[in-house]
Amino acid sequence: MLWLCISLPGLPLEALQPEKTGVPTVVTACEGSTRWIIDCNEAAERAHLKAPMNYTVALAVQPQLTMLNRRIRAERAALERLAGWAYQFSGTVILGDIPVELRLARTACLWLEIEASLTLFGGFRNFIERLECELKQLDYSYRLGIGPTLEGAALLARAGIRMAVTSPHALFARIRNLPLGELTLPPQIADQLHTAGVRTLGLLLELPRESIAKRFGPDISDFLDRLMGVAADPRVAFRLPEKYAAHFEFEFEVRNTEALLFPLQRMLQEFAGYLRARDTGAQCFSIVFGHRSAPATCVRIGASTPERNAGRFLALVRERMQHVTLPEPTIGLSVLADEFASPTALQNDLLNRSLQQTEDLAHTLDRISMRVGENNVHYVRSAADHRPEKSWTTEEAAEKFPQVHFPDRPLWLLPEPRALGSATLPGPASRAERIESGWWDNDEDVQRDYYVVRMSQGPDLWVFQDLRTADWYLHGFWS
Repeated sequence: MLWLCISLPGLPLEALQPEKTGVPTVVTACEGSTRWIIDCNEAAERAHLKAPMNYTVALAVQPQLTMLNRRIRAERAALERLAGWAYQFSGTVILGDIPVELRLARTACLWLEIEASLTLFGGFRNFIERLECELKQLDYSYRLGIGPTLEGAALLARAGIRMAVTSPHALFARIRNLPLGELTLPPQIADQLHTAGVRTLGLLLELPRESIAKRFGPDISDFLDRLMGVAADPRVAFRLPEKYAAHFEFEFEVRNTEALLFPLQRMLQEFAGYLRARDTGAQCFSIVFGHRSAPATCVRIGASTPERNAGRFLALVRERMQHVTLPEPTIGLSVLADEFASPTALQNDLLNRSLQQTEDLAHTLDRISMRVGENNVHYVRSAADHRPEKSWTTEEAAEKFPQVHFPDRPLWLLPEPRALGSATLPGPASRAERIESGWWDNDEDVQRDYYVVRMSQGPDLWVFQDLRTADWYLHGFWS
C-alpha cells in the first residue's frame, strides 16, 4: 500500500479563523500557570512572534495582538470535514489524532491510501496536481508526504520531503540522516537518546528493539516497527457519514452577514467534495445560523436539479443571504443535508455546447429564485390534456410534473380563439389534427380540426374549424 499524509500544521488557527487577516493573531493554550503561543498567522510572524513563545513576552513585543483560545473540538470538526472531502481521492481515509500536548499541537494530519487511485486520476502527477488544487481552494496550510507506512508518510510530510517513497528500504535511506527532533518523541526520551549519542533516526533504527523496549518502554519500540512497516498499524479508517452535518463555531459573535461567507465558502467546498466522494448530488441543503439566546435561523437552499458544484452553491447562498435578516449575531454555522440524488453530470461536447448551456440556464433560474423568492418563480410544464388552452400549467417545482408529448404546437397562443368570420384564408398547408376532448367539463367540450396556414408575409397561422358549427377560428401563431 502507498499512503499520502496531509499534515496540517496551521490547523489550531485555521479551525478558528478561516479567512486571512492583516491583524496579528495567535492561538494560545495554558500549560501549568503559563500561557503559550502554539500557532500564529503571517501578520504575527512578521511582528517577530512564533510558536512556542510565552504569551506575556509576545504582548510586550506586539501590544496590538489578537488572542484566540485553542479549541480541540473545533480542530476535530475541521479534520472530520476534511476527511469527508478527501474521500473523493481515495477509498480509504484515516484520521490522525488531535494531540492535547502543546508541543504536538501542530502535528494534526490525515492519511489517504492512494495506490489504487493513481490509475483513476491518470498517474501520480495528475493526482497530486488535482489534490493540491482542491486543497488550495480550501485555504488550509499543508504539507504532503508519501510513504509505504502511515508513520513514514507523516514523518516525510513533517520533514518537508516531497518525494514518493514506495518501500521500507527506500524510506530508511531517505530518513536515516534526519535529526531525532523530527520524531514526536517525549522530551525526556529524546534527551536520554541525545545523551547516549543517538542523534539521527538511522542510529535509532539500528538499535535492537528489545533494548529500546527495555530502556524506554514498549510504546517506542512499537512506534519504530510501525514506522518501518514491521508491525501493522491498528488505526481504523474513517467512515463516510450517510447524512452530512458540518459545524463551525466562531470565537466571537459575528454581526456582519458578509463575514459569514468566508467560513461558508470553505464549508461548501468541503460539502462538494463529500458529494463527489459519494458520487451523488444535492438538490437542497440547509444552513443553520446559531445564536446565543435566540432560536437558530435555518435557511433552506434549493436548486432545480441535483448539484455538487461548490461555486454554484456559494452563488445561491449569496443571493439567498441578501434577503435574510438574522435576529442576533451569529456564533456558529452548520451545513446540513440528508437527501441526495444523482447529479445531472452533463458531458461537454466539443462540437455541441447545448447540454452545458442547459445546465447554465438551470443555475441562472436557481439564482433568480433565490433572489426573488422560490414562490415567485414558476416553471411551465405540459399537462395531460389535449385541449391546447389547457395543455400547459405552471408550478413552483419543476420536478412535480411528468413530460407529456403532443404534436408540434405554436408557443404563441391567443388568450381566447378569435373568430375569423368571413375572412378569406389561403388553403391549409397541413393535414388536419383532430382534437375531441373535454366532455367531462361543463361547457368545455371541444371538437376541432386544426391546420397550419402558410402566409406570404408574417408568421404562419394556427387555425381550427369547429366541427359543431363549421366556423373557423384563429388560435395561435407560428414563428
